[in-house]
Amino acid sequence: MASQGCLSLIKYFLFLFNLLFSCVGALLLSLGIWIVLAETSFFMPAPPYMSFSVLSYFLVIGGSATLSLGFIGCLGALKEVKCMLGMYFFLLSILLAAQIVGAVLLFTQRTSFENKVEEHVIHLIASFAKNESNYLNLEKTLDYIQQETHCCGWTGPNFWVEKPCSCYHPKNNTQNASNSSEMCDCNDIRSFSNYTMCDIYQKGCRESIREWLDENMLILFAVLLAVMTVELCGMTLSMCLYR
Repeated sequence: MASQGCLSLIKYFLFLFNLLFSCVGALLLSLGIWIVLAETSFFMPAPPYMSFSVLSYFLVIGGSATLSLGFIGCLGALKEVKCMLGMYFFLLSILLAAQIVGAVLLFTQRTSFENKVEEHVIHLIASFAKNESNYLNLEKTLDYIQQETHCCGWTGPNFWVEKPCSCYHPKNNTQNASNSSEMCDCNDIRSFSNYTMCDIYQKGCRESIREWLDENMLILFAVLLAVMTVELCGMTLSMCLYR
């Protein structure tokens, strides 16, 4: 009797857990589709140098996968269908293994990963300001990163042959934001060599990205560990019901 009560508790707990999982997936999917159709962001206006197309596709794919996984878990738990519980366990185990492998590769192959990123950045900079439609969104993203992180080029300003306006900032750092934007506003102009009131960021974007990763590595690790723990709990509960 106690065993049956425990199984019922596991059953409804797993159902509620996956119902919440499905709601999150549906929200992500809806948000992704809305961004694709409206070409804007949900919470804030799109930054002038950031495209949301890539983000929207990630939301659609991630939301679809989360919704499907939650649906399988809900139905398998509620009806106690062994085949669906087994599929749920299998999919979660693949997801968990992929996260572990990805985390290990990120830590062990960090240098190789940085080299690959550098190759893409060099290729992007070579095509910068050529009005190539394939790289337009990436160019805008690179401009946005340079302005927001106060960096220039991958390793420094000498990385550029002709520095874009996003590398420039007012020489007088005490200027307020409105004056700064007026003095060194891009206005779709790529060359700022004649702007005497503007200076160039000397720090490379590689250093800025490394600093951001070092500052947020503990948070990223904690989030990944929490997600993996939740997945492991789901796998354990599904196997308890499967038996």
